[in-house]
Parts: sequence; C-alpha cells; structure tokens
Amino acid sequence: MKKNVIFQEIRQEIISGRWHEGDKLPTEFEYAEIYRTSRGTIRRALKQLEDGGFIQRVKSQGTFVHLPEVQENSRVIYLLVPCCDYLRHSQARFHQLLFELIAEAAKAGWSVIPVVFSKTNSNQDIWWENLARFNRDSRIVVNHSWYANYFESLAAIGSRVAFINTDAPMPEAWSGYTSGWVKFIEMRSLAAEKAVKYLAERRCRKIGLAMRGLYHPMNSFLQGYIRAMEESGLEKCLLDVIPENDVAMVSEFYRKNRFDGLIVHLDENCLPLRKSFRAGLALPADMPVVSLPIHDSSFYLDPKEKIVTLEYSILPMVADIVKYLTAPQYRAKELHYELFLVQCGKKTAKNHRQE
Repeated sequence: MKKNVIFQEIRQEIISGRWHEGDKLPTEFEYAEIYRTSRGTIRRALKQLEDGGFIQRVKSQGTFVHLPEVQENSRVIYLLVPCCDYLRHSQARFHQLLFELIAEAAKAGWSVIPVVFSKTNSNQDIWWENLARFNRDSRIVVNHSWYANYFESLAAIGSRVAFINTDAPMPEAWSGYTSGWVKFIEMRSLAAEKAVKYLAERRCRKIGLAMRGLYHPMNSFLQGYIRAMEESGLEKCLLDVIPENDVAMVSEFYRKNRFDGLIVHLDENCLPLRKSFRAGLALPADMPVVSLPIHDSSFYLDPKEKIVTLEYSILPMVADIVKYLTAPQYRAKELHYELFLVQCGKKTAKNHRQE
C-alpha cells in the first residue's frame, strides 16, 4: 500500500540522518503534494511513524523527529559487520575482536550483537532497514573506514560509537562526523618501524615489503616503512600483492630484487602445505621474515619456521571499548594502541596504550 511506501521512505530519511532529532517535518499538505496522494494516506503513514517512535506530533505546532528510545533493560553493544558472509571469510583479527568483545561485555553484564551493514558486500549499498534499530542511546563498534559512507548518518543519529581506525591521516570530511566518538587508533606506522628495526638489527640492508593494498591512501603501515627505511639509510623494495596470486608474486619479487629481509602481508593459507613458509615463497631458508598475518596459520606457531609476526593489542583495546561505551558519561576521546612483535609465542617488543 502507498502509505507503507511513504512510511518506509520517511523512516529511512530519519535513520539515515537526513532529518535530525527535533527537526520539524513537512506538513500533511506538503507531504501530500510531494507524494501526490491524499492527506488521509499521509496521515496513516505518519501514524505508523508515530507508533514506531520515529516522530512526535505536537498539536498546533507540527510534526517533529523523535528517535526511538532504547529499552531500559537493553544492555547491548552492536558490532558492525560488512556483509552476511564476512564472518566466514574474514581475517583472524576480526574474529578475535568479536569473541573478545563478547567475553569482555559479558563481564559487565552486556551482550554483543553483530549487525550486517550491507546485503551485497558493497559499502555503497547500505542496508538501511537492518540499521534502523540504532538510536541516540545505542552503543556501536565501527571497525575501520569500510563504513565511511555511513559516518554522516551515524553521527546524525547521535549514538555512542567506538571507532577503530589506523594512524593514517583522516580525511577532513570524516573529522566532523567522528569528532564526538571515542577513537581507538592502531599505530600501524609504528609497527612498520618496529619491523624495519628488527630486520636491520639482523643486518638486513635491503628490506622488501610485500603487502595487499600497499598503496591504499589509508595504509599508514607503508608510511611507517618508508620513514624507517629512509632514516636508517636502507634500500626500499615494494610489492603491491594482488589477492589470489600472492605466492607467485612474492616469489617473482624476490627473484628480481634479491632483498635480504622481508615484511610480508598475504594470504598464507594459499601456501603449499607440505613446504615451509620460506620454501613456499621460494625464499632463502635463513632469510629474516616479519609477517602481518591475514589468517592465524600453523606456519607462525612452528618454532622451526622462526617467523616474527606483528600482532594487535586486541585485549586492552576491547576492555577499553566496553569501558567507554558502557560508562555513565560518554565523551570524545582518542586512545593509541601499538602492534607488537611475537616470535614463537614470545613478545620481542613491549606494547602499550597511550591516551
């Protein structure tokens, strides 16, 4: 029925942030003109919105946006997930984030609900209906910039947001939308510097960096690598790895450049299972390697491999996310987290958090 279509369109305008809390909506006459329908149809659509808690009608004054109130017993933290299949194919780090968040929230008497952001795995295709549950009292975890097209709308709703991002320079447009959020910043540039320093201490003079999304504008890891290499007077060697062709590209990269140390970020599950990590990539058996894993592979757990990995500060970050989202007062804040080096289960560099 037409009233349902009108109801859904106006509701989407509200939850997408076009209309803010307290904004005055057009009159019934104006809506009837916009939708080319009767006032009775508009009145019924507005009644649905009022029943759903999206608007408040004040006699002799008009109709105003009023976002639904959260239930008093609703102690929920929402974690945005890109698409329906993401948890099946996502990196180990996201799985750890989800499960540690569930465990930490439970300690505080809260639950965690993943909310799918897009039906089609496109950040251009926002699933507005699925996000309609959010209001100004919602607690939401936003994991990196994949959701940037939603930032303006989310800021307009006024929810409490924990925004996990890297230390790459933030686009100016985002600053206004995220200024009221608590930001959890992963210091990837410092992680790259640690990796370079570790390899330089092992007398590597030409250090390769093979990485997916190498030249992405938000890749602060590349910025840290370049800075550390230049400061140390070492020879840079870069490869932008294409998914599904990781192994062949890294092997050819070494054949052409003959670097003596490697920092690598690839899908290690594509490596031949019966070969060692270095043999699978056609690297010398004694080459020092630092990996930023995509998946948690047995390669990194085998002491014989002698591979140093960069790992995230998930546990302290998750504890802080729950702390700041569930606190009585919510205030904008920025916290920094370092990645740390791990070899055979032992940290080779101390990690810490800075506010």
